[in-house]
Amino acid sequence: MKHEEYFWVIGGGMLQIPLIAEVRKAGYQVIVSDRDETCVCRELADVFLQNDIFDITGHVARANAFRAQGGKISGVLAAGIDAPETMAAVAEALGLPSVERFIAHLVNNKDQFRSVLRRLGYPSPKFEVIAKEQLSNLEPVVARVGLPLIVKNTDSSGSRGTRIFHAKDLPGIHSAALAAMAVSRSKRALIEEYWDGPEQTVETLFDCEGRFHPCFITDRVFDKRQGYAIETGLRHPSALAEPVQKEMFALAEKVARDLGVTIGAAKYDMILTSAGPRIIEMTVRLSGGFDCQYLVPAATGKNVLRAAIQTALGRPFDASLLTDVKHRVGLSESLWPAPGRIESISGIEKAKTVPGFEAVFFRYRVGDVVDPYTDCTKRVCFIITTGRDELEARQAMDTIKGLIRIQTV
Repeated sequence: MKHEEYFWVIGGGMLQIPLIAEVRKAGYQVIVSDRDETCVCRELADVFLQNDIFDITGHVARANAFRAQGGKISGVLAAGIDAPETMAAVAEALGLPSVERFIAHLVNNKDQFRSVLRRLGYPSPKFEVIAKEQLSNLEPVVARVGLPLIVKNTDSSGSRGTRIFHAKDLPGIHSAALAAMAVSRSKRALIEEYWDGPEQTVETLFDCEGRFHPCFITDRVFDKRQGYAIETGLRHPSALAEPVQKEMFALAEKVARDLGVTIGAAKYDMILTSAGPRIIEMTVRLSGGFDCQYLVPAATGKNVLRAAIQTALGRPFDASLLTDVKHRVGLSESLWPAPGRIESISGIEKAKTVPGFEAVFFRYRVGDVVDPYTDCTKRVCFIITTGRDELEARQAMDTIKGLIRIQTV
């Protein structure tokens, strides 16, 4: 049954396509807001609002205007897009179920989140936040943080502006800090102690009655050889031992509750150090990177999107949505053509016939320019395969990557 009610999806990119499909299945009409009037989800929306996802004031104004004109909005969600604060503000204005706005703001600012974690007694790296005027005197900052260190943006995603330094290199750190400031809405950079170890996505959800649900853990594979944090692949489910995974979920729940989270997503980037699991970052939205949207459903059949939609509507969801019913292993990887202008892409249709193929998504088209690989947003495509075990999924992935050709000049 189609409701005369609307569900607001913030963002109109590829990762919102399956979210909109789930909203449709629930019977709601769809509002999509995005800065890009040519975004892929514009044609999927009943109502399209051209608003930058970070324009909180504009979103709230549009929400109030829509309501004043008699429109009924029953839920709002940011999933796979870095706009949880906008989501929380719209929900607050309309009286809808959502995480509190101050929590969304806190976790969306890495330095503030680290300070609160430290105050609550959780392990936190040594860090300093610097503005442009401090770049001329980096030596004491580096001395206080120590080596190795990592330079980051303060409030963006995708490893933008991230650089790792194992040796003292003040000119390099200066350059990296400028790059981090350029992609930070705060126009500041974070310089912090570098933690080493395998990394994971830990996705959890609090339902509308405040019950905690562990959704999944995905292993993340990085190439850090050039000093950049380039995510080259995902493996789901995690290969970590069950006790370690339980420890990560327990940490995720405790931190979220200590921060005051009672509803909605609590998603973490964690790292398994020699001293145990540590939190790198946290957000109150669902993961991006085609993880909960495509990889996890392909490997397990879990429907985290539907569970999150029901929660945003203020309704309980069936636990079966978070149950592994497929018991397969999924991989997500990319192709890495030489930087330059894409002249041709071939082999996709043949790749789709390979047993174990699940999906391929291209972020670039013929004529687009592939930039040097300095962060995770530079990936040209995402390829997803599954198998009865990792070997089978790996064989499918390697075959597909051998079939698809990307020629750059």
